[in-house]
Amino acid sequence: MKNEYITFVKKHYNLKKLSMNLTGKRYLFLLYDNKYYYYLKNKKFLDLNSITNILKVIEEISMTCSIKITNYYPVCYCNQTLVIAFRVNESSTSYLEKVKSKGLPIEYKKLCSFHEDNFSTLYISSNVEKEISMSQKYIRRYRFHEKVIKRYFLTSKKRKKEEFYNLLVDLIPNRKSIIDISCGDNSDIFEIAKKKKYKTIVGNDICLNYLRIQNNSNVIFTNDNIEKNQIKEKSYDVSFVKNTLHHMNNLLGINNLLDMLDNISNEIVIVEILNPKEIGGLSKFLNVYLYTKFLKDVGRCYLSENQLKSIINSKFKGSKIEYQKFKNILGEYMIAKISKE
Repeated sequence: MKNEYITFVKKHYNLKKLSMNLTGKRYLFLLYDNKYYYYLKNKKFLDLNSITNILKVIEEISMTCSIKITNYYPVCYCNQTLVIAFRVNESSTSYLEKVKSKGLPIEYKKLCSFHEDNFSTLYISSNVEKEISMSQKYIRRYRFHEKVIKRYFLTSKKRKKEEFYNLLVDLIPNRKSIIDISCGDNSDIFEIAKKKKYKTIVGNDICLNYLRIQNNSNVIFTNDNIEKNQIKEKSYDVSFVKNTLHHMNNLLGINNLLDMLDNISNEIVIVEILNPKEIGGLSKFLNVYLYTKFLKDVGRCYLSENQLKSIINSKFKGSKIEYQKFKNILGEYMIAKISKE
């Protein structure tokens, strides 16, 4: 049986404690939208006494309250109660009452002021907002891509999926905890970690739609922004990131991502597709017409092999760095395994 969600949060997040008694339950839910209207039921926030699967809770709240939740993250503790924020699409129609901060019951005002002061920019960057909105708007195209294009055209055999999986098995060390920092709908790392008997397996992605597709009882799913988050230093033995660097706005964003990986883990495995425009051929064609024009992929910051190596070598001086290359129908990939001395 999976542990309570609050146990995981206490171990992996730096959260402040507010001296407030707002509920007798272990969890308090802070539902809010982009305009900072808070959603109340009978003049109170929703609460719950037990959570083992946060995604199921989100699904239940979405259905019972008739709202569309786009993001979630832990906020703070009010004494022994964990406060979790659920960001709601402001166009959602719901029977819940929407209230501005100044109209909240007095006991909630301090909490919501803390939330607005400390979390108002958590998902505000244009790149993150675009990533989220595109995943919501074109979710049917992504499903078509998964069920038709990848099944009949860009097949597992053409993508050398088995060969790549075996490569990852060799790359992922035998440790106790791992996070896939932008897992999307891929579960390869989870299966490998399960076989290697990892005790803590975490899948993170900024797009909640991808996490909802996932169905793995051995994995804890998180929805953190990799540019701004509250993850504790050295929370994980291993962090894994695939095809994410090119989704950053610029080189500064890439460096910030690498800093974050360096901060939260002792070993890092990076898989990144090399610049399709430089590789040319089918890789360039697929990038332009499938990923950019059809799937509306927002990734633009592609790197060459020399650029990627230069950035990684500079960022992880003093660490052991191993490089490999992998090629399939989609293009050429650079793989870096970083082990801190």
